[in-house]
Amino acid sequence: MIKLIAIDLDGTLLNAQKEVSQANRQALAYAKSKGVKVVLCTGRPYFAMKHFLADLGLVDPEDYIVTFNGGMVQKAQDGQVLVSNTLGTSDVLAWYQVTQNLDLPINVIDADRLYEPTAYPVGYPSLYLENVTNVPSVVQDYKTFDPDHAFNKFVIVTTQEHLDAQIPKLDPDFKDQYAVFKSRSFFLEVMKKGVSKGDTLAKLGELLDISPQEMMTMGDQENDLSMIELAGLGVAMGNATEQVKASAQYVSLTNEEDGVAHAIHKFIV
Repeated sequence: MIKLIAIDLDGTLLNAQKEVSQANRQALAYAKSKGVKVVLCTGRPYFAMKHFLADLGLVDPEDYIVTFNGGMVQKAQDGQVLVSNTLGTSDVLAWYQVTQNLDLPINVIDADRLYEPTAYPVGYPSLYLENVTNVPSVVQDYKTFDPDHAFNKFVIVTTQEHLDAQIPKLDPDFKDQYAVFKSRSFFLEVMKKGVSKGDTLAKLGELLDISPQEMMTMGDQENDLSMIELAGLGVAMGNATEQVKASAQYVSLTNEEDGVAHAIHKFIV
């Protein structure tokens, strides 16, 4: 019996216009009416999700959200943190030096805002605010952060061509100290080693007394693999990467064809 549905956003719940279709909205409400917990799993921070959650009716006292690609589990109603995995200022400085050498723009994000450096590599500004989401941001010299400042993730957003050319140049030993993955073709994310949507969903399941076998997870990209592999029922969108499809127990319709609604009505009865 499925007790919890975990759903990715971009390429999964959202269509190309970054909207939730009426069919998907109705399916989420249907699942909740059946007593199934609906948990959005996103790379976005909570402060960028509050109004979205309210719009979908996912702000009851016992609603939860996984933010920062597994960096946090928070109560959807007020953002109370239940699970947290963070990076530190030393990590910021190490990654800033590495990315400067590779002409890669890096932004760092904590629980409150996104930070931009005083200068990006010449010719390679960050495309995060322009192409991903509108979040509060400030410019700050990364060397001035307090030593104990906690960060949820770092993001490198540039053209796919440039990103794909530079990623192989990252020192493997350095990269292996972190969780590094693409969440979109032009979007690289850096998190604390061992952090993933799947790992954090398992921790949420322990808090709620819901086993992975009682979960259905839905996604489309590399950063969704861990939760697809965790769940008793992993669902890939029809537009998912081949790796995600191969790891899933079921391949639904695409995000443009209301694949989330299709899967919910197929498996939630």
